Amino acid sequence: MTITADDFTTDTDRWGYRKGARFVGPDEWLTGVRRAGLDLETLVLESVTEAYAAAADDNGLIIDFRPNEWYERHVSDAMRSDDDGPDWTLTYDRFVAMALMDIDMTLSNSGYLAGRGNGDSKDRRLTLPAADRG
Repeated sequence: MTITADDFTTDTDRWGYRKGARFVGPDEWLTGVRRAGLDLETLVLESVTEAYAAAADDNGLIIDFRPNEWYERHVSDAMRSDDDGPDWTLTYDRFVAMALMDIDMTLSNSGYLAGRGNGDSKDRRLTLPAADRG
């Protein structure tokens, strides 16, 4: 399926997202992502979705999203195992940045994330696509 700019909309608050998607909170978002059985052909999807949900407020907003801080804190927490010490964190580097941009774009194109520019950073908002009505 080819995705074009016509598949997206921007609302009056400058949120850009897939047409028909709706804003949701983290609990509903995780349920919708799991229900959809998203197959992004990646082993990190569960950790990334858990990290987005953990970073979001009750309305699904992640204001002033900084990928490096989000990765080192929330993705690390999502991937932590019993063998890891309390100070263990993942390291954000160029490869991770590219992989996360790819996942971010896939989630956005699929209707699971909204975004908007915020000066030197960006904001993210959890969404569910039109097809997911719970």
